[in-house]
Amino acid sequence: MKLHVPMLAGLALAAAACSHAGYDDQAFKWTSDLPAGATVHLLDGAGEITVRPASAQSASVTGTRRWRRGRERDIRFVVSHAGNDYYVCAMWRNSGSCGARGYRGKNTNGFLAMFSLFHRTTDASADLVAEIPANVMVEARTSNGSVRVAGIAAGVTARTANGNVDASDVSGPLSLATTNGDVRLSAAAIAPSDAISLTTTNGNIRADLPANTEGAFDLSVVNGSVQSDFPLNQMSRARIGRHLVGQIGSSTRAVKMRSVNGGVFVTSRPAATAHE
Repeated sequence: MKLHVPMLAGLALAAAACSHAGYDDQAFKWTSDLPAGATVHLLDGAGEITVRPASAQSASVTGTRRWRRGRERDIRFVVSHAGNDYYVCAMWRNSGSCGARGYRGKNTNGFLAMFSLFHRTTDASADLVAEIPANVMVEARTSNGSVRVAGIAAGVTARTANGNVDASDVSGPLSLATTNGDVRLSAAAIAPSDAISLTTTNGNIRADLPANTEGAFDLSVVNGSVQSDFPLNQMSRARIGRHLVGQIGSSTRAVKMRSVNGGVFVTSRPAATAHE
């Protein structure tokens, strides 16, 4: 049986008529009391993530969704819990599972969909805004969008592919990374064993650390410049780019910052102003 061109055109018009641009600012809300030392994982495929400190030991996460050519139901929100790990996920078709493994973000090109007459893509995106207790660790991960985290003392892991990563007044182990965007860090007082890792491919890294920060510093760029308030030595055998290294104090903490196309700029502030 052959489908005539007019029939195909009618199907396309009918599918388009089912999609209207929209915005839902009350799409999702989750609240829960969390124990100190727990970890909240915020997983998003397309959209921004914002984390602020909660005033008590109760966490809350709200989700919004927007679309132009997609549909409201293109995104759903899922929460799962395993031990002291709490997962809050924005889910698209073929996003996988909301948990420690298997989350694929916005992945609408599944194998079977390739052979579907009605296969379509969606531009629907989801933003997550979370209030998390300061003594709870945060992982915030998205693909297209910026990540902003403030006031978390137990440690932060933040990742995006396209967007900036900004962490302020944070402490604990810190791992911030993007592919296309800047990384900005303003660290509070941090324990001697808490590692710091900041990376980007196309963008600048700016880190403000307490002046009493100790550790094994390793700052490098391929195309760009490196500046540091801490007394570091330039690697004389670096073949390309610039590479500053140095041991500050006795801590074995790794302080690693790397940009491929961009600069790395490290400043220090008086230790008296850091949060103890």
